[in-house]
Amino acid sequence: MSTGKVRFEALDALRGLAILMMVLSGTIPFEGALPGWMYHAQLPPPQHVFNPDWPGLTWVDLVFPMFLFSMGAAIPFSFGGRMDRGTTHAKIAGHLIWRFLGLAVFAVVSQHLRPWGMDAPDFVKWLLALLGMALMLLVFASPAKGWAVKYSFLIPLTGLVLTIVFLGLMGIEGVRDFSLKSFDIIIMVLANTALGGGILYLMFRKWHQALWVSFALLTAFFLSARDGNNWMSNIYDWSPVPWLVSWNYLKYLLVLIPGIYTGIVCRNALQNPDIGSRQEKTGNARIAFGILLAGIALVVVSLLGLYARKMELSFAITIVLTVGLFLLLKEWRSFWRPVFVKLFPVIVVLIIGGYLLEPLHGGIKKDPATLSYLILTAGLSMVLLLAFVVLNEEFGLKGLMFILIGSGKNPMMAYVAGSNLVIPVLALTGMESLLYFDEMPVVSGMVKAIIITLMVGIISALAAQKKFFMRV
Repeated sequence: MSTGKVRFEALDALRGLAILMMVLSGTIPFEGALPGWMYHAQLPPPQHVFNPDWPGLTWVDLVFPMFLFSMGAAIPFSFGGRMDRGTTHAKIAGHLIWRFLGLAVFAVVSQHLRPWGMDAPDFVKWLLALLGMALMLLVFASPAKGWAVKYSFLIPLTGLVLTIVFLGLMGIEGVRDFSLKSFDIIIMVLANTALGGGILYLMFRKWHQALWVSFALLTAFFLSARDGNNWMSNIYDWSPVPWLVSWNYLKYLLVLIPGIYTGIVCRNALQNPDIGSRQEKTGNARIAFGILLAGIALVVVSLLGLYARKMELSFAITIVLTVGLFLLLKEWRSFWRPVFVKLFPVIVVLIIGGYLLEPLHGGIKKDPATLSYLILTAGLSMVLLLAFVVLNEEFGLKGLMFILIGSGKNPMMAYVAGSNLVIPVLALTGMESLLYFDEMPVVSGMVKAIIITLMVGIISALAAQKKFFMRV
């Protein structure tokens, strides 16, 4: 088996879709402008007031676990090759801790440099946001070639010093006070789960049962802690530094673990020369198209059924679609057939299990996350990965998915490019006003959101093409 580096571009596309959907969901019009399924299920229009008792699932609720799943699936690709080449567990563990700290810094810094939290006139606020983008590029940019590679330590260190000075000056001028407890919760969850998932992968390399044993124990821990005030919930709520490390963040390992397993299976297949060529023409496009339709239908039915609370109907259709997908996979003459046949039992357990657990804790909810939410969204993410494999490998649509794949390779840049680059530039140049029409505020708001999302995707993809990444 080869120990070289493998790129799984269908996974990049899934991660890119997740990050761009995050951007879109954060820029669409609010104030009841759109139907409820265009927002988080627990933030229904028109007031968008959080209701923890409101069950349901929308596409907006799916994007975060989709990204977490993608991050988990990338772990074997990130660390597997290094370990195959003899990198010690100690060095990998050190890298995991360093990445955790880097993501924690990114969570704090990006939160403070966003323009909407600044107390300043609009013109000044947009300029400060652009300066914040430049500082984040200095701190987190990771060019793969060019002169900057020679100064790969000096540039981020200089950027960090300048960022600290900049944040201090903003506090002195009253633009924004600095606090370590003010951070981007999404990035902080990613930091915790990246550390936890990396440790679990190290355990898997020593003991192959570690992933699913950990999954079962975490599930039991999570269910007990959610059952009310008890000794287990006391453990769940305890942390020496609750804003930095929390079991409440680590519950998302229940999404990450299926992703890690998926990454392991896919990486092993891509590195195994005995399975066959990925470029083999199957002459099996009709079956592949059926797999694509069945996979997309599984996701759509779950989103519509769970949002509309048509539980029995959506569950019945899901079972039929799951059986149909399995029959199609059995007939698929493709390099990827044995991979997804092996993964299929996990898909079934996660999706069907997610439905069976749905009534617990008042129905499926994102916040506080229910067990059904965590495992069902992991299963749907696996199905979406299968769909991207079909599009990328079977139908050869890699070129058409340039923005998704490029954004997936450069997710940190995509995450901040909207708030700290695209939106400030549109505002400062006056182009933002050209996108607004008084007669059609909702339509113009959606057009603006789509344009911002596309610009973020193009910028991130072009940067990735030029080997210019933001990483920790």
